[in-house]
Amino acid sequence: MKRTLLLLTALAFAAQAEVSSVVSDTWLQIGDKVGRAGMAAVLLEQQGGIIMTGGANFPNAKPGAKTPAERGAKAYYGDVAFLNLGQGCTTPQAAVVGNLPAPIGYAAFTAYGNSMVIAGGCNDSGHVATVTCTELKGAEASTCMWPELPITVAYPAFAVVGSKLYVMGGQEKADSVTTLSRCFVLDMTAPNEGWKEISRMPEARMLAAAGVVDGKIYVMGGCSLHPDAKGAAERTYLHSVMCYDPATDAWSTVPAAMPEPLVGVANPLPSHEGKLYVVAGDPGNFYRASLCGQAPADHPGQNYTVYSFAPAAGQWVKEGKNATGVATCPAVQWDDSIYIISGETHPGIRTPLISNIQIKK
Repeated sequence: MKRTLLLLTALAFAAQAEVSSVVSDTWLQIGDKVGRAGMAAVLLEQQGGIIMTGGANFPNAKPGAKTPAERGAKAYYGDVAFLNLGQGCTTPQAAVVGNLPAPIGYAAFTAYGNSMVIAGGCNDSGHVATVTCTELKGAEASTCMWPELPITVAYPAFAVVGSKLYVMGGQEKADSVTTLSRCFVLDMTAPNEGWKEISRMPEARMLAAAGVVDGKIYVMGGCSLHPDAKGAAERTYLHSVMCYDPATDAWSTVPAAMPEPLVGVANPLPSHEGKLYVVAGDPGNFYRASLCGQAPADHPGQNYTVYSFAPAAGQWVKEGKNATGVATCPAVQWDDSIYIISGETHPGIRTPLISNIQIKK
């Protein structure tokens, strides 16, 4: 199958930054032709592919829909699919291998052995505290329940250090007008011991991104919420970066903020040779303009730029562009390949495409 590859020049923000580049193409798709936002997806390396589930879309939206009425009802999903990447020259197709006990979207998730663990999230019933573990055996997936989170939470930041899954911040309920700073950890080797609360983030946020370098967790971007004049939730887009050290249970603020505010970056942040890669996200320009009554007629779409951040040097680099501009999507890393699974291209509009970003040395 012919692939169109876009080789992009990298621009460094710091004059002495080490410059690299990325190549991005889109030749894979999820099984849903509409596409979904807020999916969970992880690499099952032993099986040679990606297991994915959940997410939400507007299946009955009118073409070019811009208003909630034109989009119709949001639908959440719970089918589990596997994308086998070891099929040689054959274009892989995502095959349904099972179903979750209930639909879910915008949750924390991670791989654990031959399984995918999903914590929290939301669906038609609201925000949940449910934790599931879905194991792929051959061509079938089976799910068991793990201890619930202490609170309901959707849109959290999340990361794994060793065998421990960290769930940080988010929004407790669908009608909450503030965000969470509370954080929890679960040892996946002993799930029955349950979740433990750790130190709170210095700055509450939801839809933030998180990644790990040298055993420390970096949480960045996202947004906070506050009530507007009518009591509805209003966003403040963030570009600050925080660091959590599991060894000391302490947070610190990183001086090198993101180059721009971004909400819904592809999670968890891929890492390669001491750098975190920030792909996708909503910079919030349209949202901020709409608060002032100055929004353009058409939404410009989500972020295409791929950034890297080297915590040791405190430097950000613009690496190039992703083939699609998306937000609220999972990132799955396999060595120096990053797969960005589906996501939202514009408010209410999804894409079924999977971007494959190659990190070039």
